[in-house]
Amino acid sequence: MIALAALIPMAASAESVKEMYPAPWVYEFNNAVTGALVQAKVKGCGIYRYRVSRSSDSEYLVYCSRDNQIWKAYMVWPNINKVMGPYEPDPSLP
Repeated sequence: MIALAALIPMAASAESVKEMYPAPWVYEFNNAVTGALVQAKVKGCGIYRYRVSRSSDSEYLVYCSRDNQIWKAYMVWPNINKVMGPYEPDPSLP
């Protein structure tokens, strides 16, 4: 199982995912996030929520689901159409 924490550079590894992507979850449609997910051909994201990075307003932690039960995590940078994932969701995020 790949943890999101494994993606964090070593210098920033003292920060938790919860600290890097502070609450709240945003449930509203985001055209830029949706466009990046579509361009990356991500499947199963009919329902998504996201948090904005504390250090960059163009970086998102996105949780996707097709059934609101099983979630996958993605790192999304819409401004450069980059998507990494899927990963297992971080259990520390409610």
